[in-house]
Amino acid sequence: MTDLTNDKLTMNGTQRIGYIDALRGFTMFLVVLNHVAALCWQLSSDTPSFHHILTQVRMPMFFFISGFVLYKENVVWNGKQVVSFFKKKIPVQLLSPLLFFLVYLHFTGTSVYDGFIDKQKCGYWFTFVLLEYYVFYAAVRFFVRSRWAAWILAAIGIALYSFCWPTMTVHNQTADNALALISAHQWRFFLFFVLGTFVKQHYDKVQQWLDNKWLLAVCIVFFILVNAFRDVLPVKTVIMKGMLALTGLVIMFTFFRNKQAVFSQETKLGRTMQYVGRRTLDIYLIHFFLLPRSLSEFTFFSDHPMPVIEFFVSSLIAIMVIAVCLVISNIFRLSPWLAHWLFGAKTDVRPSH
Repeated sequence: MTDLTNDKLTMNGTQRIGYIDALRGFTMFLVVLNHVAALCWQLSSDTPSFHHILTQVRMPMFFFISGFVLYKENVVWNGKQVVSFFKKKIPVQLLSPLLFFLVYLHFTGTSVYDGFIDKQKCGYWFTFVLLEYYVFYAAVRFFVRSRWAAWILAAIGIALYSFCWPTMTVHNQTADNALALISAHQWRFFLFFVLGTFVKQHYDKVQQWLDNKWLLAVCIVFFILVNAFRDVLPVKTVIMKGMLALTGLVIMFTFFRNKQAVFSQETKLGRTMQYVGRRTLDIYLIHFFLLPRSLSEFTFFSDHPMPVIEFFVSSLIAIMVIAVCLVISNIFRLSPWLAHWLFGAKTDVRPSH
């Protein structure tokens, strides 16, 4: 499906949307790329790098896509739907990531206690936080069966974005550890998750907005100028970060939507990116084990910043890591039972009792 008319038909059907899978694949690449920069080169926030720009939109886009994919027009969030939904999500979003997380803690020699009270969960926070987002969303949809549900979700998203940042603290060790345990510092992205459901719900109208050349021009100019003058502008304020994330979302989403013929199944690039997009969970869970941490001793890029060369080298490493992740994933998926319980693959195989 390479045109917007066919895409509209897909929105109300059961088929996957090709360019959304490709966009998710690209976002997964950005995640691995950022981890290469942070964990392999130990680049600091002061080191000149393209990663400072990419991180402005990377996680907002990931959660935006999660919300976009979640929303289904005819779903009624009654008790039966909520139970059915979490029966499917808990194994994939909690049990499987927990297994990988515990193995990774052993692999790195990190204590279980330190791992759980780490705000980032050694990198494994995403799936746990996404499950929490599902709880927030399902609770509101269950108790509020009216148009006010969307407004309540938006208000919750804005509130969480305003207060839930890594610097958030209540100045009490026990309470701060409890907040870190549930990764409350990452709840700020719930706003973009809600935005994804809103865009999916009002997709026809949103497409009209995205086709407005002035809107896109303003977003591009704003995003470029703010980053070009980041040394004199308050880019680290909550409002500015939000505006950069929103404009970045518009730019990326519009690019993939307008170029969906390039990212379709009819092209090699499109097939590759869509395949990565359908395997994001596998890659996310596995790639931490494959990052070459020994490169942290190589301080050349931090001592002598070369953004273009570093970005190129980091991209090659990220692509290789993703490729190996896919090989390992396919080995696991040889077993339908492992594919189901590790990565949530649909299967008729049921565990024996």
